[in-house]
Amino acid sequence: MLLISPPKTSGLAEFRRNFPLTVQNLASLPNREAWLNRVWEIERRWQVFRENPQSSEEVVLFDSAPKDLEIEAEFEIVYAGGTLGLLHAAVMAKKYYRKVLVFDAHTVGKTHRDWNISDEELQEFVRAELFTEQEIELAVANRYQTGFVKFYDGNSPIKTPPLFMENVLDVAIEADKLLAIAAGKLSRTDSKIINNLRFVRVFVNQEKVLIECEETASGKRRLFAAKLFVDATGTNSAVSRQINSGKSITHVCPTVGTVASGFKRGSGEKEVDFSVGEILVSTEDASDHRQLIWEGFAGNSLKDEYTTYLFFYDSVESKADKSLLRLFEDYFEKLPDYKKKNGAWRVVKPVFGYIPSVHHHGWKNVKRTAIDRLLLVGDAAGLSSPLTFCGFGSNVRNLRKITAQTEKALRENLLDEKSLAQVNAYEAQVAQMASLAEFMRPTETGKSSAVNETMNAVMAALQSLDKNVAREMFQDKISFVSFKKILLKTAKLHPAVFKKMFSHLGTKGAFWWLANIAEAAFDEKRRNK
Repeated sequence: MLLISPPKTSGLAEFRRNFPLTVQNLASLPNREAWLNRVWEIERRWQVFRENPQSSEEVVLFDSAPKDLEIEAEFEIVYAGGTLGLLHAAVMAKKYYRKVLVFDAHTVGKTHRDWNISDEELQEFVRAELFTEQEIELAVANRYQTGFVKFYDGNSPIKTPPLFMENVLDVAIEADKLLAIAAGKLSRTDSKIINNLRFVRVFVNQEKVLIECEETASGKRRLFAAKLFVDATGTNSAVSRQINSGKSITHVCPTVGTVASGFKRGSGEKEVDFSVGEILVSTEDASDHRQLIWEGFAGNSLKDEYTTYLFFYDSVESKADKSLLRLFEDYFEKLPDYKKKNGAWRVVKPVFGYIPSVHHHGWKNVKRTAIDRLLLVGDAAGLSSPLTFCGFGSNVRNLRKITAQTEKALRENLLDEKSLAQVNAYEAQVAQMASLAEFMRPTETGKSSAVNETMNAVMAALQSLDKNVAREMFQDKISFVSFKKILLKTAKLHPAVFKKMFSHLGTKGAFWWLANIAEAAFDEKRRNK
């Protein structure tokens, strides 16, 4: 694979020279160059992270304040990041009547990813008193009759048919529409939204936090005060990096794709079916240290919009090229082998990002998601789904819990690190799945078909079990009893592959996987008492 560095300066000519397929396929967008610059901006932040993984910029300062800025306004909570952070903020403002500020370096309530989820999980919005069922319906683009997972088996001795599941990622959501409803609710309170304002640094003091920001256009500095600062700036959060000594995440999922119209409709393998979701699909074996995986789900049928993602699961330290721009080149080159287009095919918008994950390998090796008066949420916290690579689902499932915990912390003035550390989306049963997701990336010495072979063995085990087990697994709420069934069935059907699984993890990794499983079993037993 030809390695091309991202352009040093933005500009359509530079993008066209380095990434011709991407520029060509985004030609239908009236704001193509702005989208390309947005991808480039996120990739630059990732490159800084990769080049200096153990270092971090000092953006959190203690017992001090900027000397040349006056506090412009005071709030109870200030949020940096206007997507998943906006959902949290809207609950705090609407349900708990907290005065909050939400700002974003771009536009609050606009995201560069689309979301899919289940109706069961969407009910958490209602329980959290953020949206009514009628409001949720306004943002639902499509519902599917079923969805499936299928790993390539062309070079694998294990042949497994598609694993179909109901109620798993079977509702497509127009993310911007849902966020717009949340923003509207927040704007009708005494809270505030500010667009095009970039986080610079935060000063943590005994009685309050001071948040220094910068207007993206003018560079003007602004200062706000709050009881609590919530960082929701995403995977490459500078705050998260600093408080975790440069080790804010252990794994990442580079993801690119498009919302596009003009795919050939039908029930064929390379056609799009607007009633069926494609949860995880691989069409080839691993290469270039990556096992590429597709996801496909239909949006609004009348608009003929269909979303396709291409991604791969990886460790932060691996040799695999994690450039989003180069992955976009691969996406447009490989897309015809995944889905057929008709003559009217065009991109409606690109979707992209780095989705984080954290594997806990050690009794004390747990990511810090808070310090005094400072809390991480969303991708900044990095506690997303390890199998479906989606922070949205994890945050929806835990929204009611973490907002209630935030309210308690404010009400009882429990804003120290120990108390705020309890306010997160960590789920013990998710930790046991993280190492299973580890099998979805190739090892340096393994054969190229190893990932697909291993995952086909797991899918074969799931085929033979009750359908609820697969549903639990892909909704990240699998019980210890169900997880044990999967392991035992896999070992029985394909013992050689099961041994390879432990070989893949290594002695240390296998030990901590078993430790995570034991933790999940203990947590489940405690909750069921």
